[in-house]
Amino acid sequence: MLRSGALPATRRAVAGLTAVGAASVLLAGCTVEPPTPAPEAPVVAAVVSTSQERKILDRVSGAVQAADDATDAGTLAARLTGPALAMRQAELRVAEARGDNKLLTDLTFETQQVILPLEQGWPRSSFVITVQPPDNATPALAAFEQSSAREQYKLWGFVHLAPRVTMPRFAEAELGSPAVAADDTSLKASPQAAVEQYASVLTAGEDSRYTDNFAAADDDELRLQLRKSGANQVAQIEDKDGEGSFEVAYEPAKGPVKAVRTADGGAVVLAELLSLETLKAEEGWRLTPATPSAKALWGDAKGTDVMKIAFRNTVALYVPPAGSAEQIGLLGFHRVPYAVSNG
Repeated sequence: MLRSGALPATRRAVAGLTAVGAASVLLAGCTVEPPTPAPEAPVVAAVVSTSQERKILDRVSGAVQAADDATDAGTLAARLTGPALAMRQAELRVAEARGDNKLLTDLTFETQQVILPLEQGWPRSSFVITVQPPDNATPALAAFEQSSAREQYKLWGFVHLAPRVTMPRFAEAELGSPAVAADDTSLKASPQAAVEQYASVLTAGEDSRYTDNFAAADDDELRLQLRKSGANQVAQIEDKDGEGSFEVAYEPAKGPVKAVRTADGGAVVLAELLSLETLKAEEGWRLTPATPSAKALWGDAKGTDVMKIAFRNTVALYVPPAGSAEQIGLLGFHRVPYAVSNG
């Protein structure tokens, strides 16, 4: 289409030849390609903001508080899932049996650090580390899950950090931290393998084939507690001139594990374990539970020479990157008894 007053293309070309001569003839057959713009670097950012995470935490806490006030676990599934749901249900059964909420875990989530998801797809997981609670318990590490775009974020699991533990570093919250697959091979052991190996170590102790993969028993708060609890219970039997034994067996639950990348290329892994503690005495003994939670579940059952307590456990492990000289270590755990039997 020609503008008013513009020369047709052929006339402009002739005029150009007249004005600049042969040099224009040489240029006439050349095509100059415009420069290709450099591709922009991909933007790396969390898919959840810190303010959005705060709203998630408040809504979860509100749902938990409502269930606590009513001592009713029926509404928890709207905001809890996975091991967190099963463990809170068990805690509420204890609260109902006792007639008070004194043994319920504080789930108000006043945070000192948030670890936000990076992935665009689902499921997504975020994590928070809480401040030191007023009851002198250690801070908690909690994982939240959004299973699909239409689902609400729900509390998936939580642990109390072990005393004196040093948490690994994560990416800044606004950048987001990538999830780690259960079968990831960039670590000293895949998240799923690390959980399975840890269950073996908790069960068999130094006799486990995986003992050398983990920090020493004296540096593992859960193993220390199990050893101390078993020794104390057997000692109480022996103090009355009896003979006793204590055994514990751990296995991974069937659900998925949660894992998030740390700044050094390792991962923090959260998983549910099921365990059974068995205390035995000589025939004729009447064993009964000692802890408040187990007593509440026991009720008025009659004691025998065998007592079994089943627990739900959530554990958090630090798994170093492949090639690291560091061992897999326990970061924290939470245990809740859910069944007690006399044989």
